[in-house]
Amino acid sequence: MSVIEQIRSGARDGLARMYSAYRTEFIGWALKQFNCPKAAAEDAWQQAIVIFYENVVSGKLQELSSSEKTYLFAIGKNKLREFNRTQMREQELGDFDTLEDADPEPLDQHLLEKAVACLDALGEPCRSLLVEFYYHRCSMDQIVARLGYRNEDTAKSQKYKCLVRLRKKFFEATTKKIIE
Repeated sequence: MSVIEQIRSGARDGLARMYSAYRTEFIGWALKQFNCPKAAAEDAWQQAIVIFYENVVSGKLQELSSSEKTYLFAIGKNKLREFNRTQMREQELGDFDTLEDADPEPLDQHLLEKAVACLDALGEPCRSLLVEFYYHRCSMDQIVARLGYRNEDTAKSQKYKCLVRLRKKFFEATTKKIIE
């Protein structure tokens, strides 16, 4: 009896067997391929098992067109890519997002002027998008409606790219002054 049939019948032996059989191999593969922390690899494996189980129970997965191992590794790989994207965003943005909650008084006027100049230098659509989100505190669906983006995901992606560009411009503008 296949693992899918076992899960449907209520037996969890096959799932437990899969979990144990491929866990160590997946974690080793993930550490090598994604250079991620061991905890992230372990989490991805747990998520892969849970998603496999949920897909079978919900009827989304009727039969495998690949091996169990391949299916589980593919889910785990997607979870690790998601983890890496999140880590990259957090790393690139750093403390930039916390500026929206900062008290404007202690900011150096010169730095504030530089930030505004960098924002203006970005041009459209970045300037409008960032102003709507951070200054006017619009939600993504409001931004989609106001600025004509296709959907929220497109607007979020554009906002992220704009923030990265703004941060780079601001860094260049502020370090250039220090170097000169």
